[in-house]
Amino acid sequence: MKKLCGILLLGIMLFAPANAQMSVGITLDSYTGYIWRGYVLGADDKIVAQPGIEVGFGETGLSLGAWGSWFVQDRIDDRNPDTQTQNVDELDFYADYSRALSEDMGLGVSIGYIQYIFPSASEDANRSEEAYIGFSLDNAISPALTFYYDFGLVDAWYVSLSGGYDIPLGSEDGQVLSIGASVAMSNYVVDETGANKIGFNDVTVTASLSCNACSISIAPTLGFSYADTEINPDNRTIWGGVSIGFGQ
Repeated sequence: MKKLCGILLLGIMLFAPANAQMSVGITLDSYTGYIWRGYVLGADDKIVAQPGIEVGFGETGLSLGAWGSWFVQDRIDDRNPDTQTQNVDELDFYADYSRALSEDMGLGVSIGYIQYIFPSASEDANRSEEAYIGFSLDNAISPALTFYYDFGLVDAWYVSLSGGYDIPLGSEDGQVLSIGASVAMSNYVVDETGANKIGFNDVTVTASLSCNACSISIAPTLGFSYADTEINPDNRTIWGGVSIGFGQ
């Protein structure tokens, strides 16, 4: 499976973009915590910086990207938990192919691959891999159903139903209040027999301010996550921050 994903990714990178017009988008985000699928990663009261870059290849539907995360305050070294060091980091690389299945229905599909790298973790836990497929509808609430399968650190899946709605706050090209929400199930939790257990994972709601026609977007964001207690013992988490993005 890993070898197959690697071959597919290399083939896409070498051949698909050959005659495509490229676009580049850069994001520089900072939040009061790192919340991932209901999990609170690291300390939930520490500032986290999360930059990213994505390259799109025009009408091919292909995009390639890299994304990173690190805490800018006290962080704990996974290998030396008694010391406060700046070592709880993450670096992800991904490839996505998206296309329309039906223009009339507004139905689209996305397939992709993500490589997660954790530079400071022990050698046997410093990377993971994930493949996904998602279906979406192009309408006012942008519903999407996405299935993720992790075949690296854990052999488990995560499926999310998400949607969102944009509320203009003035002119068509001006400020927009974007509301997003998702509900998910997974089999991340392991029961007393050591087998994965299927169940509710999390509900997440976000609200952000952005600009439709701005070349540089500064989007204050507020989020709330309610998770299964076996996923997040604190159960409820609120975080906030700002997302800065620009591209061409």
